[in-house]
Amino acid sequence: MSPRRAGNASHPSRSGNRPLYAIDFTAVACGKRIANTKRRVRWRFGFANPDALAAGETGTACRGEEHDITLVWSITSGKRLILADGQEVHYSNSRSAVIDFSWTMRGNHVLKVVAHASAPMSADPGFRQYDFFVDGRSFFSFPKVYRLGLSGSKTVSHDSRERRPERGGGYPAIEHSGSSSRRKESDIAQIEAPHNPDEEEAYLRE
Repeated sequence: MSPRRAGNASHPSRSGNRPLYAIDFTAVACGKRIANTKRRVRWRFGFANPDALAAGETGTACRGEEHDITLVWSITSGKRLILADGQEVHYSNSRSAVIDFSWTMRGNHVLKVVAHASAPMSADPGFRQYDFFVDGRSFFSFPKVYRLGLSGSKTVSHDSRERRPERGGGYPAIEHSGSSSRRKESDIAQIEAPHNPDEEEAYLRE
C-alpha cells in the first residue's frame, strides 16, 4: 500500500505505536441496470501522528499516514475486487454471499474486509453488513479524526454513537486534575466536533 500523508506524519517505522482514526465510510449501490446488483464500499482511515499528540495538538493537526480501502462487488457475476490506496490486493470470482479477506500491509498491520451480500433477517447485536478491521479492531470503533487528542481513549463509531472507553487503548489523553478539568475537556470536544456531514467535510478540508 502506498500511503497518503496529511500534515507532518512521523517516520513509517513508528506506525505500530500510532492510534487509529476514522475519516469516512460510504456504501453505494452502483449496478448499471439494477443498482443493488453491484456494491462499492469505501473505508478511509489513518494512523495519528504521535509527535503532534505528544505536543498537545488536537483534531486534524494530529492527522498522519492515511489509507483508502475500496471493495467493488458484483453480486450477480460474483466478481470481487479489493483496492488498497488504488492498488489491487484481491480479486476473485465466487457466488458466495460472504467476503472475508485478510492481508498484511507495510508495518505488519493485518487488514481485513468482511462483507455480506445481504443482512440476515435476524442479525446479532453489532452485526454490520460491511466491516473493515485493522489488527482485529473494527473501523467503526475508531475515534473520528476531529476527536484526536480531545477525549482520551473514548472511541466513537462512524454513526456517531459513543462507546465506552477501551481499557489499555493507548490513546493519549489530555492531562487534567479533578472533575472540572474533565468537564472542560468534554466541553472542548463538543465545540470542536462537527454537528452534521457538511460541517465534517469542511473540517477535514481545513
